Amino acid sequence: MTLSEAISMTPKSKSHTLWNDLGSVLSPRTAVLFIGSLVIPAAAFMLYPFLTIYFTHVLHDTAAEAGLLLSIRFLSSAVFGFLGSWSSGRWGLLRTYYISSLLTAGAIALLAFQHQVIPIILLLLVMGVSGSTVMSMIRGLSNIGVVADHRGTALNVIHWLTNVGMAVAMPFSALLLHGGHSRIPFYVAAGAYAVMVPVVALFFGKNPPAGAGKPDSPANAKTSGLLGILRQDIAFTYLMASFILWALVEMQFESNVPLDLSYHLLHGTALYGILGGIDMVIVFVLQLVVSHWLSQNKSPWYGYAGFVMLGGLMVGGLWQTVIGWSISIILLSVGEVFSISQIMNLMGILPKEGQQGSYFAIFGMAQGLATFLAYSLGGVIYQWLHPAVLFSLCLPAAAISAVLYRSARVRAYASASISESSAV
Repeated sequence: MTLSEAISMTPKSKSHTLWNDLGSVLSPRTAVLFIGSLVIPAAAFMLYPFLTIYFTHVLHDTAAEAGLLLSIRFLSSAVFGFLGSWSSGRWGLLRTYYISSLLTAGAIALLAFQHQVIPIILLLLVMGVSGSTVMSMIRGLSNIGVVADHRGTALNVIHWLTNVGMAVAMPFSALLLHGGHSRIPFYVAAGAYAVMVPVVALFFGKNPPAGAGKPDSPANAKTSGLLGILRQDIAFTYLMASFILWALVEMQFESNVPLDLSYHLLHGTALYGILGGIDMVIVFVLQLVVSHWLSQNKSPWYGYAGFVMLGGLMVGGLWQTVIGWSISIILLSVGEVFSISQIMNLMGILPKEGQQGSYFAIFGMAQGLATFLAYSLGGVIYQWLHPAVLFSLCLPAAAISAVLYRSARVRAYASASISESSAV
């Protein structure tokens, strides 16, 4: 299915419900991928809060040192994520998924027995790039297993399940902390990555879908690498620039918002927990509904508005009250749902046939880079300038992200020689 064919598909006159959309992407193979997109993030986010306690209470690192160690996995994904693109181009999506899953499981298991800084850093580097590659391959396998006009729906389901997995992981992590001395979180997380390998192999090993088990064709070799894809596919380049800014703004809720609340409001930590609950409810309830609604309403302006709503964090940053931050988080959550749905819809149609792994590996690199910058650069701006400056910058950053997304969308339509007023 070509990009032109994928984009030109418009909703039929017959009304489709959300259940029709979900049914159109559900098969035994996609069901396995959906399970993986729930289990693997749950395993990862059950481990990461535990690592903070482990580094500080068991290894006696400072909070700053623990934060730097944890940020290594994001930096690794951003810097070395091209290895996922390289390996999928040479070994295919399935082999790359198997290798990266086992590498992640092994690194997590070894980390449970390490007390020296250098081995810990090396293992976190492996976890960062291999863990990111696992999710990239899941998205790539989903994209080749679903017909073109439903790929955005499948990617939105994966994104929704990832959020569910992250939320489910938190209470389990709290139960298993035990002052950081228990090794159970390491074993559970490593086991989750390892167990999914034979499960995926059971459903994909025999007669894998076209492109899943094969390396890139020689014709794609020159354009399958990171720079080759970014040079050749300008629409995708604009989309990645938009996504980096999107994630930079969205990640402030996890990085600097809790810090600001603890500094400026009485019981700020408790308030962050409440606001986090509001965010989860909004995202969980609206994500799939909005994805379906946008598939029926092709105007991009809903997405543009969603991008700008992310900048609502400025309200809380300037108006340091419970009401101000409540308004901010509601705007952020609703904006996130509308904007990420549009991003995923475009990610569903942009990857070239035979290059799914490379495209989604670059997507993972962009996510890792944005997360690293949100923690590092955001922290610098917060400390050395002013919290109001940091959160005020969210609005122009979100607006620029919307402009870049629009450029990506328009170029995607233009490259397919489609004349459609809604593309503008």
